[in-house]
Amino acid sequence: MNSNDIDMRMFAQRAGTNVTFPAGSVVFNKGDAGACMYVVQSGIIEMVIGEKVVEVCGPNEAIGFMSMIDGAPRSSTARVKEACELSVIDQRKFRFMVDEVPNFALYIMGAMARRIRGMGQAM
Repeated sequence: MNSNDIDMRMFAQRAGTNVTFPAGSVVFNKGDAGACMYVVQSGIIEMVIGEKVVEVCGPNEAIGFMSMIDGAPRSSTARVKEACELSVIDQRKFRFMVDEVPNFALYIMGAMARRIRGMGQAM
């Protein structure tokens, strides 16, 4: 995390429910309904499409937020590479945070920008 990144872990921990997952488990599958998003508190998550790992996410990274924005099913599977703790942010809390916490909207936009840029570099 560089000095321009926003650390949302403490806020997410207070706003959401925290859950833990052992290594090898699946947080969500491609095609699942997206009823919530997650902020990684600790551990490593692999984002997988088919058998290909398309992204590796660690502490302070958001996963599953695209479904919160557009209501579409999950576009990838989130597989736990290293045991992790995640903060769960449901749709109601997501909307509240976007409306009332300006840093949260910047955090989500930053995550989207990094992923889009990463897609361009992979091509």
